[in-house]
Amino acid sequence: MLGKIRDIILKTDQILYKKFGSDKSLKILENIKEARIIFSYLNEIGEESKVRFVGGCIRKALTGERIDDIDLATSLTPDEIKKKLNKENIKIIDTGISHGTLTVILNNKKFEITTLRKDISTDGRHANIEFTSNWEQDALRRDFTINAIYADIEGRIFDPFDGISDLRNGKIKFIGQAKERIQEDYLRILRYFRFYTQYSKEDHDKETIQPIKQYINGLNNISKERIFDELKKILGLKNIYTLFSNKDSVEIILNIFPQFKYHERLKKINYLADSLKEKYDKYLILALLILDETNDYEYFCHKYKTSNNLKNRLKTISEKLPNFKNKRFYHKENIKKLIYLTSKENVKDFLLFSACLKTKVSNIEELIEYLNVCKVPKFPITGDYLIGHGYKTGKMLGQKLKFLEEKWIENNFIIEKKVIEKSFDKDNKY
Repeated sequence: MLGKIRDIILKTDQILYKKFGSDKSLKILENIKEARIIFSYLNEIGEESKVRFVGGCIRKALTGERIDDIDLATSLTPDEIKKKLNKENIKIIDTGISHGTLTVILNNKKFEITTLRKDISTDGRHANIEFTSNWEQDALRRDFTINAIYADIEGRIFDPFDGISDLRNGKIKFIGQAKERIQEDYLRILRYFRFYTQYSKEDHDKETIQPIKQYINGLNNISKERIFDELKKILGLKNIYTLFSNKDSVEIILNIFPQFKYHERLKKINYLADSLKEKYDKYLILALLILDETNDYEYFCHKYKTSNNLKNRLKTISEKLPNFKNKRFYHKENIKKLIYLTSKENVKDFLLFSACLKTKVSNIEELIEYLNVCKVPKFPITGDYLIGHGYKTGKMLGQKLKFLEEKWIENNFIIEKKVIEKSFDKDNKY
């Protein structure tokens, strides 16, 4: 119940923001008890704030999105942070100490705290940095104006590049020259498309899209792990299908991910009921983009070093693809058999995937509801039962169990005693 109330509040905030440009949702950050504690330990009474919220948590607070990661920027050095927080017995992890980043954990809440920095040199993958106490210099090294918004614990905003205005107006702008920002870290090409898909209200700016096309091959220098991590964030966007509705976006994304040859399937999601839309996760979206009846998905999984769980999930869907064209596949009797033979999660994947194919299946929502209430059948015959009828443990017993189970499934999870007894008569049990 509390989760539903929170979701309603977040959606209301987002609607208010879009209509009135309200920034009242910064209160979400200000009211985080653990944040107030950390701010109080790092700041000196009566002095200017030495720590501020920054980046994604600000952006999400302003747009009413769910806040998952909280990043803080500070003019204090890592050693100064440690000295102040160790004194209060707060857990600190050196997650990126060479770049000035510490992870602080308080009451199971994580905060990434990074010392203000300026870039000395970059090679498109990594930057050599120096610590600074200058907030403007730290802002200059960030990628987009909407990510260079800072706020202290009292909600006072520092917005040197007018990022709030760009966020409100749906403009995704690099800080400074796009070509310079891209050459500092080529992953920013994908980050641009993530933010463009999520927030943009206008077409691509030529001054932005041209250097992206010019330097797209720079992504070959980025680790596949970083690329896949960024891709997962893109695939998790609620309006992911809009990424493929723009000519420039499609051209560039297919250049980076030529495996996305089935992107037209995503258009179907736009026409589904909201109750179905919310069931598509990032990995099912990936499946829709790349899967066919071949094993080509294996190359993608190998290239991006995906988990075995993801690879197996793609394999399971791919193997069932030929069946999605058969109307009998969508009968409840068959769905029940699939639940027993695979799992409810697998069957949900099959149904949601098939909803985005050309084959029109009108009862997908009804079948998913059935999936939720359907009880997984339990095979009533055991090895002990067969042993009691003269079978010895071993290969023959296993074969007999499998035979009877197949008969049971075939007969819609019913098996009569006479069928069992008749099968006994044919076997040499010893």
